[in-house]
Formats: sequence, structure tokens, C-alpha cells
Amino acid sequence: MPSISSQNTVATSGIGERVIGTDARDGLGGSAPNLTEHRLGFCGRIARALALAGGFLLIGVVAMTGISVLGRYLFNAPIPGDYEITELACGVAIFAFFPYCQVSNANIVVKFFTGFMHPRYRTVLDTVHSLVFAAVAALIAWRLFVGGIHKFADGETTIFLGIPVWLGYFFALPGAVLLTVVSILIFYRYLRALR
Repeated sequence: MPSISSQNTVATSGIGERVIGTDARDGLGGSAPNLTEHRLGFCGRIARALALAGGFLLIGVVAMTGISVLGRYLFNAPIPGDYEITELACGVAIFAFFPYCQVSNANIVVKFFTGFMHPRYRTVLDTVHSLVFAAVAALIAWRLFVGGIHKFADGETTIFLGIPVWLGYFFALPGAVLLTVVSILIFYRYLRALR
């Protein structure tokens, strides 16, 4: 559970603590952006709710897989098409996690070359990174939308259960759109921090 001190917002994990934002002056000529969920307001709350929904979806997939394995082992009767449901649900869950991962600044960052840089230059680099990330997220959202329309028009379904494939695209799209919005907001925060 995140704990908040007067200067830093810290996320605690089983491995240790990691600063995900700071309210202190960071050599930027202003305050460094605090990118935690509560600082992004409504979008942060939506991202968290979407991530929780994705988590519950994965719990359902795990339960279904366990029941299917037990059914196969005990009664030679697995859940038909369980892997189709798993494929679709995992794809949707992954997109449900992306916005919260971006909001909580939990993406993997390799600071091999940037660790020694002045904080202002790192903020410039983070600003550029946020813009590129927003562009890639927008591209993914656009392609999910176009792909979903094509799958809907083609009427493609899964082999065993006949689930329309476009549903996977449709349910993944909100996560990609929210990721784009969150990335743009974070870019704006970094841009303001540079002033």
C-alpha cells in the first residue's frame, strides 16, 4: 500500500521501496511532477478501477483453468474451449493493466546511461519518452479499433466456442484509449515541470 510522506510518494513492494514521484524541488526551476494516481484525478481512479477489473478477470481465468484441469483429470471432461477463453481474457486483462502501470510510474526503466545525468536533463528525456509513449499508445488504440471493425465485418469467431473475435478487440480498446489519455497527461505534467 503506498504511503505518503511530506516530500516523497513511495510505493512499497516485497523487494523494497521505490519513489514514484516527488513534491520537492528537483533542480527543474519548479516542482518535479508527481505522477501518482491521486495526482491524475479522475483518470487515475479510472485506471485503478480498470486494473482491478483486469485482476478479477485473471482470477476468473485461473479458477476456470483449475476447474478445467480437475475436470480433465477426474472426469475426463475439461471445460470445452478453455484456452480460447484464456486467450481472449488475458489479452483484455493486459490492456486493463497498462493505464495503471503508466499512472503509477511502474514501467521498467533502464537508467544505465541516465543515472548520472542532471535531474533537469532526465526530466527532458522523460518528457520526450512520455510523448513517444503517448504516440505509440494512440497507434495501438487506433489499430485495435480498426482491427475490431474488420473482425466484426468478417464475422470471425473462435473455433470451438464460436466467440466473436471482435469482442477481444472491443474490450481491450478502453485500456488502450485510457493509456493514451494518461500518457498525454503525464507528458503535460513533465512539460510543465520543465518551465
